[in-house]
Amino acid sequence: MVGKSFILIFILITMTFSFFAYKPVDVVLAGPQMTDLEYFMDELKVIEDSTGLKIKYEIFSDIETHLIKNQNTNIDIALIPNPQGVVNLGERSIIKPIGQIISSEQMNNYYSKHLQQITISKNSNKNYGAFFRLFPNSMIWYSVEKYNNIGSPQFNSYEEILNFTLEYSKFNENLWCLDIESGASTGWIATNWLEDLIISEYGLETYDNWSNQNILSSESKILSSINSIGKLVFIENAVYGTNKRVVRKEFRNNYKNLLSEDVDCVFSWGGHYAEFYMPENKTFGQDYDFFKFPSTKSESSIVGIGDILTVLNYSNETEVVFNALINEEFGKKWMNQLDATYVPANKLNKNPIMNPLTKKEAELVMVSLIENSFRYDASELMERKIGADALWKALKNYIDMGKERAYREIEDITEELDTNF
Repeated sequence: MVGKSFILIFILITMTFSFFAYKPVDVVLAGPQMTDLEYFMDELKVIEDSTGLKIKYEIFSDIETHLIKNQNTNIDIALIPNPQGVVNLGERSIIKPIGQIISSEQMNNYYSKHLQQITISKNSNKNYGAFFRLFPNSMIWYSVEKYNNIGSPQFNSYEEILNFTLEYSKFNENLWCLDIESGASTGWIATNWLEDLIISEYGLETYDNWSNQNILSSESKILSSINSIGKLVFIENAVYGTNKRVVRKEFRNNYKNLLSEDVDCVFSWGGHYAEFYMPENKTFGQDYDFFKFPSTKSESSIVGIGDILTVLNYSNETEVVFNALINEEFGKKWMNQLDATYVPANKLNKNPIMNPLTKKEAELVMVSLIENSFRYDASELMERKIGADALWKALKNYIDMGKERAYREIEDITEELDTNF
């Protein structure tokens, strides 16, 4: 009898402690899987400790589709990986305008004009998101040893890159590794090259008009920029495996080959994603590095991508957490990690970054934000049938054709692309 009483008392005490220890979730945050998920969760814990709120992060492989299919969700804040998706959800009334929880003054202080504009619906004229983090694309990666061996050339323009490549290739081979194969998505890397070239050669206004589909790809400036890709890819002896390899070999090969003693290539033109495919036994700064793609029309300009915080349910708790996530003080612990990849979108954020690669990226991004010369990946802003299909195919076909045929048929390529506009 004593034993049974003891068990009963133990159960009652355990239930009492469990009841008082339990705290329901105040804010549900949802979004994609992250490379730095552990550090992000640590930052959410900082917000919990400072506010007394309990936050839950739910991971979805395609958060936009999930929200469309599950409109009676308990999610309060969603992290969406592209502005077009944000506007789409806003126009469907699945997410709410953010003007109720963040003032226009805050938005102007925190964000560049471009980052504000691209989450505003042209139909409702309402803003549905605030950027959380950014990833730069406009970079030339190189092998430090090979780069030093060829004299550590400095480039102030794409023209200088082409001239150096032409001279180098008269006596040497394979200066560039430019593989872009990516299954059904082959061509997306070439769209990044085109975006860099449009800004470099014709400036931000032309880039904006093209990304907004106000001008066609057959317009002379865009056509010329496509041909500028060919000016590099079609240089004899310049590209490892020639243009035929470029569209047939997976892009991840570039970084293994870049740092291989058995492959000559010194440079590869790519974005932030390259850092994730560098050989694990190689070190940034010692074995590989990058410089920003040189732009003559807008020196500080960078093209990139990012993800955006959106609101599904208004509440005081949601407002507190949302504002904590975009605040310039957010990310102190995260950015203090030696392998962290977080680049804040808030141009006021001055938290020290310990990862030297991320620090170099962030410094370039911050200058572009302050000067409003950061531009979102145009192919992500266009209608998906163009930016995520027709444009990829057009550039893949252009590169595969080779010099003579591509230059001869460029107008046919762009006219076919424009039928999708």
